[in-house]
Amino acid sequence: MTASDTVTRPDLQPRIRTRAPWALALVALALVALAAVPIYVGERVASLQDQITETLQPALESAARLSLSQSRQMARLQSFLLTGNRTIRLRYNAAIAEEDNLYNDLGNLVRFMDFEVRERLAQLSAESTRWRFEHLSVFDEVLGPDVGTALRAQIQEEYDELQRATRELERAIKSEVDQGRRDTQWWRTVQTRITIGLAILALGSLLVIARVSWRVKRLVTEAENRRIDAVRSRREIDALLEATGDGVLGIDLEGRALSLNRVGTSLLGYTEEEIRGRDVHDTVHHTTSTGEPRARKGSAIIESIKMGGRSDSEERDILWRRDRTSFPVRWSLHPLLDGTDLRGSVLTFTDMTEVREREDALRRTVEQRDEVVSIVSHDLRNPLGVVAAAADILIDLPLDREEREKQAKIIARSASRMSRLIEDLLDVARIEAGAFVVRPAAEEPRSVLKEVRDMFEGQADQAQVALTIGPVCDVLVLMDHDRVVQALANLVDNAVRFTPKGGSIALSAEALDEETVFLSVCDTGVGLTQDVLEHLFNRFWQAEGDSRGRAGLGLTIVRGVAEAHGGEVRVESDPGVGSTFHLALPRA
Repeated sequence: MTASDTVTRPDLQPRIRTRAPWALALVALALVALAAVPIYVGERVASLQDQITETLQPALESAARLSLSQSRQMARLQSFLLTGNRTIRLRYNAAIAEEDNLYNDLGNLVRFMDFEVRERLAQLSAESTRWRFEHLSVFDEVLGPDVGTALRAQIQEEYDELQRATRELERAIKSEVDQGRRDTQWWRTVQTRITIGLAILALGSLLVIARVSWRVKRLVTEAENRRIDAVRSRREIDALLEATGDGVLGIDLEGRALSLNRVGTSLLGYTEEEIRGRDVHDTVHHTTSTGEPRARKGSAIIESIKMGGRSDSEERDILWRRDRTSFPVRWSLHPLLDGTDLRGSVLTFTDMTEVREREDALRRTVEQRDEVVSIVSHDLRNPLGVVAAAADILIDLPLDREEREKQAKIIARSASRMSRLIEDLLDVARIEAGAFVVRPAAEEPRSVLKEVRDMFEGQADQAQVALTIGPVCDVLVLMDHDRVVQALANLVDNAVRFTPKGGSIALSAEALDEETVFLSVCDTGVGLTQDVLEHLFNRFWQAEGDSRGRAGLGLTIVRGVAEAHGGEVRVESDPGVGSTFHLALPRA
């Protein structure tokens, strides 16, 4: 190494450093140009071609059809002058309507053409309108031969003027078409030249890249060493952040996100790269749990960041995910200090969804318990009161034998009613616990339907409702006799209560397919609306207007019986017409 080398080499390094950005800029320019310029020129050519195809050429064709329409009007007008046949006026009016449509089409097509084209179209439209309406009165006059000849000459002269104006319009539009084609050809030529120039620029870029590559290689080696050190440090920090089960969000003094740990990305749906630089308030804390926008001024997070203090979330606070859904959180904000300098804040947050769900489930359980206690106590209190009253009468009053038997029957009926309610409650509890047991056996459906009819025949007669057995298929059904009777009895009981006097209830059995049989109860009652059908099988639910002291368990038990047999309950109802309940059971 010579002394001169020692002197000049330090000056060489700055020059290399200053040339590298220019080289990279040239490469970037070449890449951008290779991508952008052909696209732009191609779009320009396509736009011009579309304009010719969709606007200019259709306008030229419409102008030609306009001349043809004027010729039809002239021919029909001359035919009338020669023959006096007034039916020609209908065809003349049709030609006028056709011309009006052509003017409308041309008006839409030439909106973006040269002013001369639009002006010629406006003048032609005015002249055509004047020409047509001046000669409409001809159809209402009776003209002699001489006058007709003079009039025909005048009309021909005016028609020639109108045709000249139409041809002028065609020439103007044709000029626009020719200009569009010239522009298209010019842009295609430009596209070819630019493509050649960009190819040359790309070759030059390759030479620049080769010149810079040896410098980049050394820089990459140095950057890789620094990256390894940074990765090692980052892994140590990430290990600490991942050890916590909370989301950790770093925020700068302007309220923008700096970092986000793995748990935070899982909760918010953003990757660390996606959320970095975003405004934290506008991204995750912009709306309250009630759906009201949260003002930035006065936001606990933003104000605490500005003040360099700490803050905690309010009760029932929420954060928003990337998919615009929210989740309940408990968060805490702490200042981020570098020595004594305030660098920002750290927001730690915990997903409270599971905790809130448990709280809501506990609250619903308490509400359901209170509802059950209220309903059961109400439904048991009435028959219990009847029993007590009848017992008091038996004890306190000297009654004859007939009256004592009457009071004893009242007590028996009330006790039976309480027993049925308790048994229904037990059945519902078994159904919800999955412990509802059926013992199915092969049996003909006719015997079951007959038993149910006999059970309610007296009640139906009292209600003046016809209770009949309709068509019954001769197949064996796999069913628990007592449970199916219980389910059908609940359906018939409801049908009797909601069917007006003079109505009818029909029991039937139909083999739906090779595997299923429908045991159906069809009534001509009040029917069910859609909102009623949505709650029909909910326990303790009663239809509006049902004030007969029922606990609302019957249909829940019906569905439980059907599902225990591996079947289902289907409902068909039309308000004001009636309802049909199908108990779908398996064939034996």
